[in-house]
Amino acid sequence: MFDFLKKKNKIKEENMVKPQKDPFPDYEEVKNLTIIDIRDEEDIEYYGKYPNSIHIPFDEYFASKLMMLDKSKKYGIMDLRGVDIYEAERIAKEVGLNAKALRGGFFYISEVLNYKPEKV
Repeated sequence: MFDFLKKKNKIKEENMVKPQKDPFPDYEEVKNLTIIDIRDEEDIEYYGKYPNSIHIPFDEYFASKLMMLDKSKKYGIMDLRGVDIYEAERIAKEVGLNAKALRGGFFYISEVLNYKPEKV
């Protein structure tokens, strides 16, 4: 009797909300990625850069510069505050890179994770 109620209220496993990893990177993750630093040259000079980073400005030549990178590596994309990273991540994936946006940007990585840059 009333089987339609049982079927309607039965929660399907694929519809269940599963816990997700924190969207902010952790220290080990940042340390083990090659960081694509899309900050302005002035920001790099003022704040410094990470030893495992390469500077590729987020400009009209961004995609063509990404195409020259090693596709076998894992990359993290970082800007100053985590604003332009999602668009840069999309472009990096379109050119075939294994890339991830590093939410929070340079300030999160250096202040919260305490991963300190080197002065240039």
